Amino acid sequence: MRPKARAGKGKSPVIVVAGEGKNDRQVLRHLIAAVHPGAKIVNVNKKTALSQADTSLSPRVAELRRLSQAASVGAELAGVVVHVDLDAVDDAKYLRVRERISAELRKEFGCPSALALAAFEMEAWLMQFPSAFTKVNSRWILKARYKGCDLSRVDTPKEKLRDHGWNPPYDESFAPDIMEHVFASKDGHMEPDGKNRSYEEFMAELRSW
Repeated sequence: MRPKARAGKGKSPVIVVAGEGKNDRQVLRHLIAAVHPGAKIVNVNKKTALSQADTSLSPRVAELRRLSQAASVGAELAGVVVHVDLDAVDDAKYLRVRERISAELRKEFGCPSALALAAFEMEAWLMQFPSAFTKVNSRWILKARYKGCDLSRVDTPKEKLRDHGWNPPYDESFAPDIMEHVFASKDGHMEPDGKNRSYEEFMAELRSW
């Protein structure tokens, strides 16, 4: 693990968010704010693609560290959150990819890290909260087959949502609004109707900071 970078004078520590797209990063910002309210969060806006990286993983994570330090504008890094779509259901590959990327993050960063390795993709996290979909659009009612199940085993969940025939159809640009509603209640956050190990492990990692 690299030593922590010195913070700029008078600057509050920041949590840096990186990922494959702006909607994924915004979803993570809602999750971070729920676990660490009041934290200052900044984005690495360049796409971060780590899932398929093999020999290129180390240089990509090193580049991510440089981009994170630039995004922090001299503030100390309180933590780094990285989104990666597994693009596969939860199986032995998930464990291998998670450990490989997590180990590289621990080696490169001198601050806590949390890996949002979404199995299959971020939509499988959203589908744990069917009530959040109807908060965004009252016609967006999730099919019963996707409730109370292991959503990490659902193949291509984004396409499964589009196959619902909703009007308007689901689009990934709605993902941040859906996740925002999960934590919008004054009585606390929505409870999952189903499960996804990749979501649970990410949240546990984030809470451990």
